[in-house]
Amino acid sequence: MILDTVVKQKRHFDTNNKGDIEMYRNFMITHSWGRQGCPFTLEFPHLTIPDMIRDKLMHKYMKIEQE
Repeated sequence: MILDTVVKQKRHFDTNNKGDIEMYRNFMITHSWGRQGCPFTLEFPHLTIPDMIRDKLMHKYMKIEQE
């Protein structure tokens, strides 16, 4: 669809996807998501995408179950 080429679809951050983790790492270094903007959707109850990702990664590496 033509609209998909203009507006990139947002997706959930996947803690098992190395590409997603590398994109977040690059954001932390450059403080920018790049020309395309942030590709991730904000999930409840988080207020910002960087905080949401940080929380998800912390839960994964500390082996804490998320609700």
